[in-house]
Amino acid sequence: MTDRPASSTIVMAMLYGAVLGGVAMAWLLLAPRQRDRLVRRQRRMLHMPRMTGDDDYEQEDPVADGKGLSKPLEDHMSQIQASIEDVRRQLEAMGNDG
Repeated sequence: MTDRPASSTIVMAMLYGAVLGGVAMAWLLLAPRQRDRLVRRQRRMLHMPRMTGDDDYEQEDPVADGKGLSKPLEDHMSQIQASIEDVRRQLEAMGNDG
């Protein structure tokens, strides 16, 4: 009679182990797939055309197509580059003084 409770305990432990192992295996296999699906969805959202009120909205991305930047953006970039050059010159002057 003492063998019966021990064997049923072992069988139950094996059953729980199999269930937990199956759950862990499913999680290990599905987690990367879920992450990849989320990444694909985020990339798809990045590539969706932006909603604007302009009727003459171009569906193409001029920066990605290599056509160049818009004029205000080019002006802003040149201002930033000029500021960077000013700061670089100031730092060089400080280095030469000290």
